[in-house]
Amino acid sequence: MRWLAIDHGTKKIGLAFSDELEILASPFEVWPQEGERTLARLVSLCREEAVQALAMGLPRHKDGAESATAPAARAFGEALAARTSLPLRFVNEHLSSAEAERLLRERGVKPEKRKAMLDAAAAAVILSELLEDRRSKGIPAGRLD
Repeated sequence: MRWLAIDHGTKKIGLAFSDELEILASPFEVWPQEGERTLARLVSLCREEAVQALAMGLPRHKDGAESATAPAARAFGEALAARTSLPLRFVNEHLSSAEAERLLRERGVKPEKRKAMLDAAAAAVILSELLEDRRSKGIPAGRLD
């Protein structure tokens, strides 16, 4: 199943895709968050890339409680799912940006490029967590849980 993961922010969104076998999560791009315009672009992207399911990062605190920005992420994900008729899964994104920063630094990405890539890398971390969770539960690629 080809997943699109979204790291939602108030100013930018990071995007990542999985392959159809649900093995890899790859950063794609970082887009400005422009509300309706961004939703329309995402609908087109989902069609062009044959996306079959959506993974939306949901901001949570360490204790698991949703953060103040979670309602906006939830509403954005639900709006996109409604417009695309794709299934939507919310994924705890706690520390995804920190993990993405660490991975980019380990790979030797220069600081000025890291900043530009961070949100897409965070979306890939979110998607990797979802894919790993699915594998650990024995959910085969191509099937929803």
